[in-house]
Amino acid sequence: MASLFNKINRLKMQHDWSWEHFQFEIDSIDPKGIKLELLQRYHRSPNKKPTAHITEIIDLLHDEYFPSPFPEAAERLMNVYRELKWCRRHLTKDKDTRDLETHVKQQMTTLAADDYLSKACWQWLLGNIAFDRIAVYLEQGKRAEMEQTKKNAIEYYQWVIVTIEQHNMRHPQSAVCIGDLYHVHYNILACHLNAVPEAARNSDPEILKYVRESDYLARCKEAIAEEPFQWSIARNGLRFSSLLEDKKEIKQFFSLLVAVHPKFVDLSYEPFNQLSISVIPAYQWAIKNVLSPDYLAETSQQLETQIKDKQQKNMA
Repeated sequence: MASLFNKINRLKMQHDWSWEHFQFEIDSIDPKGIKLELLQRYHRSPNKKPTAHITEIIDLLHDEYFPSPFPEAAERLMNVYRELKWCRRHLTKDKDTRDLETHVKQQMTTLAADDYLSKACWQWLLGNIAFDRIAVYLEQGKRAEMEQTKKNAIEYYQWVIVTIEQHNMRHPQSAVCIGDLYHVHYNILACHLNAVPEAARNSDPEILKYVRESDYLARCKEAIAEEPFQWSIARNGLRFSSLLEDKKEIKQFFSLLVAVHPKFVDLSYEPFNQLSISVIPAYQWAIKNVLSPDYLAETSQQLETQIKDKQQKNMA
């Protein structure tokens, strides 16, 4: 789910969305909702904790201007599974999940051949159901079942990509965005990650092989090119560049990260609900071999120069 920072930046990137128009849209929901100064602070601060009221307003606007690409009827079953998954006191959760899975598979057979978005939505749902079983089987020590459900999840996600690409080719006017496709690619990577104990994920050769062969880092760059404010995707790119010990990619993704906000040059900076880069083991190779104090100081100086140049141009 997109963060408040991402949603505000995505809304602001729309054509003709000045700050005045953004404020008008908010006032149409709640005239006392968000002052302009506070809205701008959320727009530029990935670490700012949102209030429930502000989150509600931005969620309403975001859902209006960036609705799900999938048909409402197909999306309903996704919502049913989300509620089922997070319901803590649902005693028949496993059985109901299997029943939902069976129902979706049956419904898939009734879809028209060119109903690509409904197919993609339900393939994604089946992928999510299989994905959520990976960690359960790993914890239970059921290796064969874990490998099979991992295989199933990856196949469903791969079909999502194929189906969305078919839709985009035939209906470019309603193409599913690159960001949504990135999330499917990340889900496939997450299947590989969740099939390995957490302590081994940073060195597992199969995971590193997949990252190399899947062009995952290229997918990250595509998503950031479409939405430059996607700091979490830049951090993911930096993470796997570090695990691959690729100095060139580390520099590229760090550059993309600090372009979102100069404070990311401080490796101890903590975005909202996230740990800092400095304490996460996956980034340690990058820190030791590329992101040295001298490199960070140089980057910080370059950012200050860029900010000053931009301010001078705006004043001219």
